[in-house]
Amino acid sequence: MSKHGIVRATFALLDDNGDIQKLEGTPFADGIYVADHNGEGFSQINVTGIEAAGTPQYANNAIKFVSYGQSQPTIALTALELDWIVNQMIKGFTQSANTGAWVRQLPKPHVALIAESQAKYDDLSIYECFNNIEIVEEASNNSTDTNAQADYATVLNATALKPMKSNIFLAANGVQQPYMIAKSNDKGFDKNKLYAEVFGGYQPTTNSGSGSAVTPTSQA
Repeated sequence: MSKHGIVRATFALLDDNGDIQKLEGTPFADGIYVADHNGEGFSQINVTGIEAAGTPQYANNAIKFVSYGQSQPTIALTALELDWIVNQMIKGFTQSANTGAWVRQLPKPHVALIAESQAKYDDLSIYECFNNIEIVEEASNNSTDTNAQADYATVLNATALKPMKSNIFLAANGVQQPYMIAKSNDKGFDKNKLYAEVFGGYQPTTNSGSGSAVTPTSQA
């Protein structure tokens, strides 16, 4: 499978039951936030740890089977620009009532993510899905402007955890996994159902607010 380009990254905040949170007065008022507003977007979304090479098991001078460990995806995201409040909320920073500044708070929030790209040869959408990730911003770099502007891109790193609900992200054998991928022309593909599963019961609305830039529809 070859793909190209980042179409969009879509985030949601889930509660401890794995249900979507609609947070009035924030960019998550509709439940999801599509990072595709003016000047905003991601230049890189790199996923590693989807699988690791197996360990051969030998007997009678031959490999009899290969054992595989758990899938442990991590995601490295580089933003050209990301809404300030969204950036703080998905990291779990909370705002001080005294100063208005944002301060790190644990435990981290449950963040759901769909990273959408395009298939290389037919430009159909590919969706890489995570129901429960924790996001950190490990560093903040600052440089002086000279005759060239010194820009700093927001760099986030995320670790995928076990999905929040037991009946989602299931393989055909019923085993739950932290990573799911879809293509928009897959047999049986339904974008509304995909969004509902990944984003804790999200349902599209006809009047999207400050957080939603698109209304998901089926592309089956």
